Amino acid sequence: MAQLILGLDPGHDGVREVRLRAGLRRLEVEDIHSAPMEHDDRPFRQRAAEALGRLPRAGADDLAALALPGDEVSTRTLRMPFSDSRRIARTVPFELEGQIPFSLEEVVFDYRVTQRLPDGGVRLLAGLATHEVLKDWLQALAGAGIDPRLLGIDALSYTRLIELLPRSSAQGRVGLLDIGYRLSSLCVMGPEGVDCARTLSLGGRDLTLRLAEAFRVSPDEAESGKRRGAIVAHDGGPELHGESARIAEALGKGLQQLVREVRQTLAAADGSGQPLDTLWLCGGGSLIRNLTEYLSRELQAPVRRLEAGHVDLPGRERLGDEPGAPWAKALGLALHAHRGGRGDFLNLRRGAFAHKGDFEAVRGRLLQLAAGLLAVLLLWAGQAVTRSLSLSRTERELDNRVREVTQAVLGKAYDNPEIAISVIKEKTSPGADPLPKLSALDALREIHQRVPADAQLRLKDLNLSPKKIRLEGFTDSFETVEKIRAALQEYECFTEVQAGNMRSTKEQEVQFELTIVVGC
Repeated sequence: MAQLILGLDPGHDGVREVRLRAGLRRLEVEDIHSAPMEHDDRPFRQRAAEALGRLPRAGADDLAALALPGDEVSTRTLRMPFSDSRRIARTVPFELEGQIPFSLEEVVFDYRVTQRLPDGGVRLLAGLATHEVLKDWLQALAGAGIDPRLLGIDALSYTRLIELLPRSSAQGRVGLLDIGYRLSSLCVMGPEGVDCARTLSLGGRDLTLRLAEAFRVSPDEAESGKRRGAIVAHDGGPELHGESARIAEALGKGLQQLVREVRQTLAAADGSGQPLDTLWLCGGGSLIRNLTEYLSRELQAPVRRLEAGHVDLPGRERLGDEPGAPWAKALGLALHAHRGGRGDFLNLRRGAFAHKGDFEAVRGRLLQLAAGLLAVLLLWAGQAVTRSLSLSRTERELDNRVREVTQAVLGKAYDNPEIAISVIKEKTSPGADPLPKLSALDALREIHQRVPADAQLRLKDLNLSPKKIRLEGFTDSFETVEKIRAALQEYECFTEVQAGNMRSTKEQEVQFELTIVVGC
């Protein structure tokens, strides 16, 4: 039976739901629903949950995804001088803790690698929200009978949708700018994945206030006028006069801040060096006349308004032809839910906030593995019993003979002939030497000589044993830790140099641990 997959988008004026139908080899748009939202003094999340509760209910097997508003979550871009997934998992919490005004015990976070760097490191995108925010949202949604499997970051809702939009080159960067009422979301995809995902703290409301100030009217009157005749001037367009010219001037001043934020974000995130192929526009704020031409000139990139016909997905005509593509975020979230949040989605339903269905899926998988393990153990036990019954007599005779010979030759009885042979070889080897090749003094000298001269190293603890050396200290960056580790790894007697826990300190230093396995 086909499964329904839901993307839920609580907006300023109402909520929208896009439903996808997933078959064995086909994914298509099933339908789209919307419901108005009340405007009163209650928190946004409560009003949004109430409106979402009026939409068609999800079935027991259906999947739903929802994104938290950008001003209730936080994103961070991190760089690591290494790409090992285990080391990244150990380091990310310490790196985040130095950048947020909360302790790690108060937040839930998720992260993804967005780019592999030429020097062997990686760039990460991390998203986080406080326990309080997650608790309040999940409680409000539960009150409306909604339990989304995925709860993500607003600006990352569009990544799967962008993959379905036209582009002139597979190596080009494609972006989407959703201009909402309070906030705007910018998401850019490059050849390797997400280039940037950011919530901008301005939207259509800021443009309305500009109009209210210019025309000396109330915000409600300015909003009504904006919806009727919002226009902005652009090079090559007809000359504007009278009221249209005043509207264009006021909106132009308001749009300058948006352009500045978008331009700075695109420049900071240009890791691939590729130009912007296309910037797609959606949201209520995108309906200003001449806005695509205005932004194309300001950003020096092609800008187009998003329409349902641009989406490479069966059933796209069911999205409708409402201007501004108000279905964009909900569709993007539904596409993420279809893939279970894998890839570039940051899912904040983790730990104590994990979806109940995730626990059930894990439990089912564990039961399946346990059953398989039990079957293997039973087969192994049967094989061992059979072998024991048929060979036990011969095996006992051979064991007795081995013990007799090793007792006579070595002065000690051995059951395992391989062990006995290795002991004999060791005792008869002309190069056998009871002393280790590398002394503690030699090890200290090698460490001192091999630490890079430009490394700012402050040693905290050094523990030496015949087979292992543990070094703990402070330095100026994660990159320096990697340089020290790589330099020590070059010595032939240091068979393995592992970096342990690393974290940023309040003194702007990096505390680190290195464990050296001695092979000489």
